[in-house]
Amino acid sequence: MTAKLERPDVRAHVLRAALLAIDEVGPERLRVRDIAERAGMSSGHVMYYFGKRDRILVSTLLLSEDELAERRTAELATVADPREAVGRLVELYLPGGPRDVRWRLWAQVIARPPQDEETLLRIAGFTGTWVCELAAIVVRGVGEGLFRPVDDVQEYATRMCRIMDSLASDVLLGLPGRGPGWAHEQAMRAIWRELLP
Repeated sequence: MTAKLERPDVRAHVLRAALLAIDEVGPERLRVRDIAERAGMSSGHVMYYFGKRDRILVSTLLLSEDELAERRTAELATVADPREAVGRLVELYLPGGPRDVRWRLWAQVIARPPQDEETLLRIAGFTGTWVCELAAIVVRGVGEGLFRPVDDVQEYATRMCRIMDSLASDVLLGLPGRGPGWAHEQAMRAIWRELLP
């Protein structure tokens, strides 16, 4: 009974160690041993909880997205002006640079997607919450007369998030002149093109 109660804590401990390791060595070069060293465990013990390296990467991404979702909700709740809220959402969405851990994890998971439906549904849920959050801000801005009405708010928000995904790819690749500031400016330009009166 005690072991079952401790298991989520051990898993969370391993995932936090994985985030540290990924930040230091990168997800593409990550070894189970790197995680085990930072967690103060054996590689076998880490594998007992996750089974394989790809499962650790996916689970670490899910943890990262859970934490970011909480932060996003808390931060956006304090922003009264929908225009400022859009800018803040874009900042939270886009990578902070080519070494952004969360986005590097996304790249790895996209390259080797999980095969179980439960995980795929959770990943779809994360992408869906960004769309819903942006759509809600747009609806509020339209209601306050700050934004032009949009025919299909969900479709618009989905399209803007996909544009940000594309911009994020350029940042992750480290293309010349395409850093976080450039991506933010391009995203805001695309968003405002249809929203501002």
